[in-house]
Amino acid sequence: MPLRRPQRRAGGIVAALLVAATLSGCAAGTVAGATPSPVQKTVDPVDPAALRAQGARIVDDDASSSLVVAPKRPNGALVVFLHGWGQTRWSLLSRKEEAGVATALTDTGFTLLSADAGGKAWGDPASLQDYTTLISRARRTYDLRDVFLMGESMGGLATMQLARTLPDVRAVTAWFPVCDLSTMHEERFQQTIGDAWRGRSRAPVAPVEVGDAPMLVWASASDTVVDAATNAAVCVARARAAGADVTYYRTTGGHGDPSNYQPATIVQFFERHRSPGA
Repeated sequence: MPLRRPQRRAGGIVAALLVAATLSGCAAGTVAGATPSPVQKTVDPVDPAALRAQGARIVDDDASSSLVVAPKRPNGALVVFLHGWGQTRWSLLSRKEEAGVATALTDTGFTLLSADAGGKAWGDPASLQDYTTLISRARRTYDLRDVFLMGESMGGLATMQLARTLPDVRAVTAWFPVCDLSTMHEERFQQTIGDAWRGRSRAPVAPVEVGDAPMLVWASASDTVVDAATNAAVCVARARAAGADVTYYRTTGGHGDPSNYQPATIVQFFERHRSPGA
């Protein structure tokens, strides 16, 4: 089910981001193929004044159904969150696991962009165009150079395609990504898949082509929603075949398990791949 959209009052939005602020320091980097430790839970509440003091701005644009989180000291790089099925642009801030990553990134100076993408972004051309337009606008508006993509579940299909076609994409992360639309058989997905691909061949995403951008992928063999063997492993194999440097983290638990979210690892990865001198 879609998450309830938070109130648009600045204080409420900031609080949603801050609920998971301490997560940014909880997850240590892991060795490829190892099972990461579960992300620790926040124990003490975080004062919403802390992020306000840092100067982060949350800009919600209803007209384009997009959300930008602009840090006080931007580092010239844009991170785009491509959400999963049933999620919205607000899932980046309102769900604890994603918010922990968002907080760590903004603390480091990354500008964040998320979008509803019509709510049915199964890697179809319309959703790709929507993301492309929003990314171009954000780069102009906030004077950003590098682009990083961060796809979740359904968002993996658009992530892999945009990584091949957009200029200045420096690196990609993917949480339990859908990489082959033909593997998504659950009845609850069929309406939105049909709406997204009506009148078009789904061959371009069965499976999706993957480029040579550096990549981190998290997925669990216990995931019964997006099968890792026919999705994450496919993206990893195709990226490596294209010459990409890929690390595959085999995690635990079901779809969306906290073991998939490691803020410190993502920040370090994106920092390492920022343009020299940016």
